[in-house]
Amino acid sequence: MADELAVWLHGTWVATIDSARRRVRLTYTDEARGLYAPGTPVLSLSLPVRAERFPQGIVRPFLDGLLPEGESRRVIARAVGVDAEDTYGLVRALGRDCAGAIVIQPVEESAPPPSTAVTADPLSDEELADLVRNLRNAPLGAGGRVRVSLAGVQEKLLLTRMPDNTWGRPVDGTPSTHILKPEIAAYPNTIENEAFCMRVAKHLGLRVANVETTEVAGRKLIVVERYDRMVQPDGTVERIHQEDFCQATGARPEHKYQQDGGPPLKRIAEIVAAVTVRGSLERLLQAVTLNTLVGNGDAHAKNLSLLHERSGVLQLAPIYDVMCTLTYDDDRLAMYVDDVHRTNRVTTQRLANEAASWGLPRRRCEEIVADILDRAPGAIDAARDETAGVPDAIVSTADSQLTQLRGN
Repeated sequence: MADELAVWLHGTWVATIDSARRRVRLTYTDEARGLYAPGTPVLSLSLPVRAERFPQGIVRPFLDGLLPEGESRRVIARAVGVDAEDTYGLVRALGRDCAGAIVIQPVEESAPPPSTAVTADPLSDEELADLVRNLRNAPLGAGGRVRVSLAGVQEKLLLTRMPDNTWGRPVDGTPSTHILKPEIAAYPNTIENEAFCMRVAKHLGLRVANVETTEVAGRKLIVVERYDRMVQPDGTVERIHQEDFCQATGARPEHKYQQDGGPPLKRIAEIVAAVTVRGSLERLLQAVTLNTLVGNGDAHAKNLSLLHERSGVLQLAPIYDVMCTLTYDDDRLAMYVDDVHRTNRVTTQRLANEAASWGLPRRRCEEIVADILDRAPGAIDAARDETAGVPDAIVSTADSQLTQLRGN
């Protein structure tokens, strides 16, 4: 049998990936084309259902968007015995647990088992500590029976929280449910920073991934509950499909920043207006306003995503990966706001201008921004009280940003 990969979605083999001369291609199966009308974005907006095979130029950005980046990608590639540039080989090795609902595995393997946290391999405290200590050599915790993948350059550990609230390794296709991220050595207090910013979003009433903090093997970690997993009390896990806006626009991960050719906010807004449920543009403006408020300049196209519901409805994913980058003397914006390139130079007028260019009524834009700013003092105070050890400088940055925005 030819070396091909089956792409499974919600229990259906929906597509086949092949590689000719290391050029990855994707074809929807007859079953998928029988279930979905032509043009349906089953896997991605960039990969709508059609009879013709999709070429490398379209397929590779989507697959690369599932894989780790930078040094993590190189380390994992060495561990599984493939070249770091071999997207097909990496997906073949790691595709049993990806972002979203898809499972990718060799075509000769039987259908993926039902998704449940019960099948995770229980971890003792010492085994968990070993995984955290060894993240540099085993990114994501991948290795052996753990074949998992997640985008990004930061060190991460993917684990499954079991029904008894203990941790397990996501072996043999068990879905991971949580992402554990240690502090970034070059940037002190990233754990408290991200936890504080995410809690500001929560107290503003925005849809945001749930976070907690912990310490393992002497390392501080932020624990992020995956929004693309829904876990029932008995451990049953529903994978929820999603894609980030690099995947949706066919952009490679290395182009996630606007300065590197990545999609600007207006392009993302055009997609949101065209395909998502009512109110999504307003939620996008809330997210942009939040990022300005907390001084997060790193909100690039891979830090905004779409959720694909089984019904076919698309909506913006919850907010995630929010951190005050201004506290590290970095004022660059990953995506410009009304052509402003610096986080601390965005004004309320610029926010309204940007959103008005998306097609939102100007008055509505101003109302949304004003609402966030009116509720910001209480949200900042509540997030500070919830986040032990958050440096005053990070809270002060949010206060300063609020003062600036209110004055403009």
